[in-house]
Amino acid sequence: MWFLLLTACGPGSRHAPNIAEIRVTPDVATVHTGPAGADPLQFTATGVGDDGTDIALPVVEWTLSNQSTGALDEDGLFTASTTNGGVTWVKARLGDAVGEATLTSIFEQVKIGDDVDPSVFDVASTPVTDLWSYPEDGVNIPRNTPSLAFQWNDVAADGGYRLHIVSAVTDYTIYTRQLSWTAEIVVWPLIVSTNAGGSVAVELSASVGGAVHSQAITVNVNRMDANGAILYWSTSASGIKELPYGQSAVDFLTPTQTGHCVACHSVSKDGVIAFTYDGGNERMGAKRIADLSDVIAFDANQYANFTTFSPDGRFLLGASHGALMLWDAHTGAFLWEVPVDGYATQPDWSPDGATIAFTRMEDGAWADWGFAGANAKIAVMDHFGDGTFGNQRAIYDPPSPFIAYYPAWSPDGEWIAFDVSTGDSYDDPDAAVWVVDGAGARPPIELVKANRTGGVTNSWPRWAPLPDDDVLWLTFASRRAYGHLGGGNPQIWVSGFDPERARAGDDPTWPAFWLPGQDLAQSNHIPVWTE
Repeated sequence: MWFLLLTACGPGSRHAPNIAEIRVTPDVATVHTGPAGADPLQFTATGVGDDGTDIALPVVEWTLSNQSTGALDEDGLFTASTTNGGVTWVKARLGDAVGEATLTSIFEQVKIGDDVDPSVFDVASTPVTDLWSYPEDGVNIPRNTPSLAFQWNDVAADGGYRLHIVSAVTDYTIYTRQLSWTAEIVVWPLIVSTNAGGSVAVELSASVGGAVHSQAITVNVNRMDANGAILYWSTSASGIKELPYGQSAVDFLTPTQTGHCVACHSVSKDGVIAFTYDGGNERMGAKRIADLSDVIAFDANQYANFTTFSPDGRFLLGASHGALMLWDAHTGAFLWEVPVDGYATQPDWSPDGATIAFTRMEDGAWADWGFAGANAKIAVMDHFGDGTFGNQRAIYDPPSPFIAYYPAWSPDGEWIAFDVSTGDSYDDPDAAVWVVDGAGARPPIELVKANRTGGVTNSWPRWAPLPDDDVLWLTFASRRAYGHLGGGNPQIWVSGFDPERARAGDDPTWPAFWLPGQDLAQSNHIPVWTE
């Protein structure tokens, strides 16, 4: 016997809908956290069928895009971090369907010190412009920069001071009677890492006689770290100091290592440092950085005041008494004198090896490092390979009474930073840093924000290695005041540099910041930044 099994196809039947998307609720949320944490926040996931109907989802995979903001359990319950805030996506996934919500966690903390009564600040404040001493408004810092020493002027604030650091994800308040504040070592990295790629507003308020005066600045935090170390010449140490970025400076090449004063250095990409022993016009030396073994020994009787290496590490070019001399950078053997027009000094090799920049004069000079007038200009000369040069041309010839000197190629090979002043090039108080493009096709640009004001000896510019970012870093020596903590001695300062703004002919810099880790009692120059 045969039976026919029929399935119903009437109006009451339908296929189960496919899940077209997932809706996460809430889709936008904000939590306020701090050292005590915050109440947990529950997220739920609902499927949406291809026919638009809601579908209950008993199990989904929950993930956070930024796990530093907190923890998300398997049921969608978010617990905020107790150390920092941030922005994250909360995602729910089932098969190929994904839904997400945006969660902002704002870290809030208040620190009250020196018996300050916070209630004295509960009045309307009056904006002023004379509170801040350091840093300058708009400064831009690499993400791994140690804590800035926020400093302000003494305005006889009988009620104390309030420092309020705020961004979309940070709300940090400090009450103090001191004239400076440096974040604890565990606090500052959280502030900068959370705000990397953005900025924080820092408002300083002073309670004076019952009134509150306030001034705000902005600190930009670059999204990338600064890498490498800065080797700089310290006249106080009679040699070269090494400062790994974010750490403290240590002796690197001083009389302790060499038995001589050491100055005016350059560094090759393959690890050789060239320098001058015992002051100007004295013997040149070169050592391998790894073990400080000699490439050019003290008793080799070679002479150069300023040196530069070809980017392949093959050649060492140096200036001595207005002439350019070439050495084999591997063996230390002298090769030949490079013909130049006039008096040449302070050479710097371009990153592609095809050009050198140098300071050229027709009127002579009293030293490779010191000249006034002398028609000093920035010139370039082609390198044809194998140590042969030619085709010299000036790319910036300043009008009298200005002179231009200390050229330095940017790591991308597009720009040459240099100094301009009206007096003697050696330690000139009115020295200012400028840039020009390497071809000399655009007008030079004065770096106004980096230079700050006149009379602070902004000198000897050098660049950081090429970063994985759209901001370059320019270092130089300056006698400017470091707030009220230091000033008068030349110290190393750092400024961000935006190539896009430079190409548009605008000042490409941000205000400079003091390089942390230096000894404020020392005089520091020539900040060569190594990888």
